[in-house]
Amino acid sequence: MTSLKLSRGKIPARDDFVQADILIVKGKISAIGNLEKVASASTLDLQGLIVLPGAIDPHVHFDDPGFTWREDFSTGTASAAKGGITTVIDMPETSLPNCRSPEGLLAKLEVIEKKALVDFALWGGVTGEEVRDGSYREKMQALVSLGVVGFKIYTISGMSTYPRVNYWEMRRIMQEASRLKVPVAVHAEDYDLVFAATEELRKKGKGTFLDYLASRPAVSEHLAVASSILLVQDTGAHVHIVHISTGTGVELVAEAKERGISVSCETCPQYLLLDAEDFRKFGSLMKTTPPVREKWDQEKLWEGLKYGVVDFVSTDHASCQYPQEKEKEDFFEVYAGIPGCETMLPLLWEEGYVKGRLALSRFLEATGQNAAVLYGLYPEKGTLQIGADADLIILNPQKPWEIRGSELASKGKYTPFEGRRVSGKILKTLVRGKIVYSEEGGVSSEVSGKLIKRR
Repeated sequence: MTSLKLSRGKIPARDDFVQADILIVKGKISAIGNLEKVASASTLDLQGLIVLPGAIDPHVHFDDPGFTWREDFSTGTASAAKGGITTVIDMPETSLPNCRSPEGLLAKLEVIEKKALVDFALWGGVTGEEVRDGSYREKMQALVSLGVVGFKIYTISGMSTYPRVNYWEMRRIMQEASRLKVPVAVHAEDYDLVFAATEELRKKGKGTFLDYLASRPAVSEHLAVASSILLVQDTGAHVHIVHISTGTGVELVAEAKERGISVSCETCPQYLLLDAEDFRKFGSLMKTTPPVREKWDQEKLWEGLKYGVVDFVSTDHASCQYPQEKEKEDFFEVYAGIPGCETMLPLLWEEGYVKGRLALSRFLEATGQNAAVLYGLYPEKGTLQIGADADLIILNPQKPWEIRGSELASKGKYTPFEGRRVSGKILKTLVRGKIVYSEEGGVSSEVSGKLIKRR
């Protein structure tokens, strides 16, 4: 019997840590407690180091196949493993073929399952084109049968291969998602406002970062979030607002939840830790869509995360060819995206738990448990309990280090968190009991990740 015992580690118990041993048998957590007398094939003495459940990043763009000069599933999942992320959920739009049909998903799966170092789930794709040609119901049903966690839609899109939806198309998609009992993830920025503002600002020539911020104002998110919530009331679907960036967006979600409306949201470290003034320092390194906002928005996001209005944190990991795609004279032409898998957990540990913004239980919900529940991966994923997959992080809380873009496993060797000092170094990452990253050995060369389907 294949077994591994982690002895004398400190594991979460409510909002504190207690010493315990963990027995892993055939990739599952078999026992927790004082296991000194329990035999195992091998033992790892942790000597008081912290053991956390592996994090889940429910929003990544690993670009495979189709855009692999930016990222692929080998480098993306290596980055995840190094950052303590043991399950990623890859978005459907940034690959060719994308996941708008069962054929597209299976073609993608054939490529990426040979490269994954951590476990992964997949989002299904649906756009206005499928609604207009009448194929959306059949395709959504087929994708759900293949195990997708839900469907991603854009109220505004910059990709010709993945068009936006208007509100009529959105309503149709939500009605079908309600029937299928899966969530709809919405990139929420109002098309009419952003398109018109961008057209006007680009008439003057090459844009600056200030022009880019003006083209995607906070009210554009407010309008799209409010509309999404109204459509939830109309259709009975569950809507999940991705990468929420504004305080007003958080307030709208809070009000909806209080009224019993089925809505959830996520934010990202860039919105929690950076603000518009940081553009003067980092410039194009921190360009994302939506852009980061003001200090007030940042404070509202932390408040929402603390009290559960913001359900969890993702990265929106989107690497690019650096510096070519990040250094352009016209800020509107700069690639919008940053690699985030390696920095999410350390930043949330430091800025959330260590600094007292988040209780330990809330930190664990925000970095794994809540996403696992929403997307039908729980209790195999997102928890440290008997019967769960042995997806674990071994962390030294007394080992500070600095984030360096050049050291990322991602193809994108850049980060707006360059030089930021964090406490808590990930020493090992285990996926189903296998060590996929260690500080001394680096990322494993063994492809051990597998597709996890929605329950």
